[in-house]
Amino acid sequence: MKQILEYLQSFAVIGLVLAGIGGLSYHMFKEDGWIENILGDIWDISVQYPLIVVPTIVGAIVLGKMWRDNRLAHGRTSKLPDLFIYGLMAAGVFFIGRLFIYGSF
Repeated sequence: MKQILEYLQSFAVIGLVLAGIGGLSYHMFKEDGWIENILGDIWDISVQYPLIVVPTIVGAIVLGKMWRDNRLAHGRTSKLPDLFIYGLMAAGVFFIGRLFIYGSF
């Protein structure tokens, strides 16, 4: 009985993660989706204010290097992968609920 419950829990987690990935992918890559809107806004900002791009890129590089060095120095496991999976599961619940309520993602 315990093994059956573990299988059901695993299938539920996988289903929610897949629904979350599917819903997020749909909204990101569809016509007038999130990526198209974000890249359009970024393009408008970089054309209008080119000096903003340089400090942003430098800051991203510095923060990325600090994050990488901190992970390598401590060598411990992170809670970030767990939080990522929980976020995908929450997105899956959201998109499945939205599918049942409105009939579409």
